[in-house]
Amino acid sequence: MSNRVKKAPVRRAGAGVDGVDAVEADWRRERPDIDVSSIGVVTRVWRVGRYLDRVRNDRLSDWDTDRATIDILAMLRRAGEPYRQSAGQLTKHSLITSGGVSQRLDKLERAGLISRHLDVNDRRRVDVQLTPEGMKLIDSVFHDVVHNENDLLGEIFDADETEQLRGLLRKFLLHFEPSGAVRAD
Repeated sequence: MSNRVKKAPVRRAGAGVDGVDAVEADWRRERPDIDVSSIGVVTRVWRVGRYLDRVRNDRLSDWDTDRATIDILAMLRRAGEPYRQSAGQLTKHSLITSGGVSQRLDKLERAGLISRHLDVNDRRRVDVQLTPEGMKLIDSVFHDVVHNENDLLGEIFDADETEQLRGLLRKFLLHFEPSGAVRAD
């Protein structure tokens, strides 16, 4: 670990100052012996994530649905025809407990968005399949949410910046999720 303290970053013209800049400046003033540059990355990623979560949740509420519903429907839709996966696969890829997935599946089945089928060869295995109503909902919501998020990114970044950001965030995420270890929405 280096004891060298980084100076405040040089800002591009027009880049603006945000609340995190003030936090960094305060810490540099109070603790000039500590390199606080990580605050500029980690705190911004955390804050941007919170804002994006709000944007997506607001959009989903326009559809009278929620992330839990869309997560399961999206996993089934992305699986391709016949839009079917085992409950175990859904649990593995959803990063929640089997009990949590079971509760979601109960709700989705009551709403007519999925159907469940016992495997004829292994009665312990339950397959979950997207219904036509579930397909219609996920296709509509997916189109709307992705279009909205692409518009948001387009307001902030040009195409090259978006691609650069994708690459940097992928590199960052791979530190926590080694390649192929997790398949999330």
